Amino acid sequence: MDTIYDAVIVGGGPAGLSAAIYLARAKCKVLVIEKEKIGGQITITADVVNYPGTGRVSGTELAAQMEHQARGFGAEFVSAEVTGLKLDQDIKEIETTAGAVQALSVILATGANPRRIGFSGEEEFRGRGVAYCATCDAEFFTGMDIFVIGGGLSAVEESIFLSRYGRSVTILVRGDKFRAPQTTVDALADYENISVRFNTVVERVGGDAMISYADFRNNATGEVEHHMAEEGETFGVFVFAGYVPNTELFRGRIDLNEQNYIITNEDKETNIKGVFAAGDVCIKSLRQVVTAVSDGAVSAVSAERHAAAVHDRLKLPSFPRSGVDPKRFEQRKASIEKKSAVGDEEEGFISEELREQLLPVFDKFASTVRLVGRFDSGALSAELRGFMDEFAKLSPKVSCTEIPIGSGEEPGIAILYADGTPSGIVYHAVPGGHEFNSFILALYNVAGPGQELRADTREKIAQIAAPADVKVLMSLSCTMCPDVVTAVQRIAAERADVRADIYDIRYFPDLKKKYNVMSVPCVIVGEKLFFGRKNIDEIADILVSRA
Repeated sequence: MDTIYDAVIVGGGPAGLSAAIYLARAKCKVLVIEKEKIGGQITITADVVNYPGTGRVSGTELAAQMEHQARGFGAEFVSAEVTGLKLDQDIKEIETTAGAVQALSVILATGANPRRIGFSGEEEFRGRGVAYCATCDAEFFTGMDIFVIGGGLSAVEESIFLSRYGRSVTILVRGDKFRAPQTTVDALADYENISVRFNTVVERVGGDAMISYADFRNNATGEVEHHMAEEGETFGVFVFAGYVPNTELFRGRIDLNEQNYIITNEDKETNIKGVFAAGDVCIKSLRQVVTAVSDGAVSAVSAERHAAAVHDRLKLPSFPRSGVDPKRFEQRKASIEKKSAVGDEEEGFISEELREQLLPVFDKFASTVRLVGRFDSGALSAELRGFMDEFAKLSPKVSCTEIPIGSGEEPGIAILYADGTPSGIVYHAVPGGHEFNSFILALYNVAGPGQELRADTREKIAQIAAPADVKVLMSLSCTMCPDVVTAVQRIAAERADVRADIYDIRYFPDLKKKYNVMSVPCVIVGEKLFFGRKNIDEIADILVSRA
């Protein structure tokens, strides 16, 4: 019964983490499946100031506290994407890229993604002036004019964040007033470089390689203003116009409303017995961390009751849980408090806690894996060398070697098979922050057995007809980047003729300039660029369809 749980939670945002805390504390065997970064949308929020009892805290830190609390009570976590669900039975089945699991109850907490508006040029200039994540892309627009589309809380909060980078920030609100809380709107007065234009929409953006002009229409007067960038300059258009729920996987199985949000009752149960939903994926008037964790708690209590009833009806024994060490939980709590007290600074790249979490991962490696560093005298090489020196001490399953960098070569850490054969995966980036998981998965994929691939995905990868050199430009602050990096390196591990070079764009301004990149993640195949979050099937489709 190793793969059967009282509850499986799909999604590791605040709703999923809250549910995990409640379920694990009730001594349920619970698994959280998250395909990207634990914390979800909250991790791209620089400051959370309205969550009760925390004062001012970064979204990343708040999510880390929730995760540690859930782990302390015994919740299990896996980094994987859910690919299939069988829900119309007592023991439900969840297929993932890391294998299949079973559950007596399921909580869907998959959240939502930023909405596209559809103005002319939006898709064409995505990544070349049009952006959707301030935390990911603000730095690209340092010293430039920035326009923010939206009148809700996200638009206001992200405008304040963008004001640290932009020469000016102009908020374009479709209506005649904000939809954000007045206290947040009032805070805009403290920022001299932020202005607001009501009754204004973007009709189109255009230019050559980058945005050079935009047309703004006044809804009240019908007047259209043509905004031109200064010669040789560009500007940014950030879209914060609501969200689209991540419910594609559930359509036709779970009842959704017209906007594709999940319909639930007051206990957060869907139309399927034993299947619950929580957080931004649900119908609600306020999508905030506080309402997400509330949903998580309600859904967890309901899921626990349902699981207990199934145990009784089917006469199932209690499922064995992973060991829960109360002392270790207190140590984790103390570690978080200490980290917060020193301003979120931590000595070295890999904490003692992370070392302990990695040991069972290394135990799963089917063979050893080799890391080969090629370094020069630059800042990136200094960081890479420090990272690799620490990593070399973690496990005998990973060997680390440094060799001289060749003329014209870029600094990086290459991942090789045990016999010294290159895997084709090279990190030209210190794999910290959001990218640490993608790096560990790359090692796992090279060492074996690797992330499980669906049959249709494996078939797509087999159809790649010609060798491919794939570059991924990313940022360690980007929550969408790990999904793309993981997909590309998984294909490279599967195909000897696919090379995956992962670049931290901060250290490679020439690449940014050459390809006119103003947003991450960016996948470069030949001379073609592909922006935004993509899964392994979408990356495989790109490589298969090359002309």
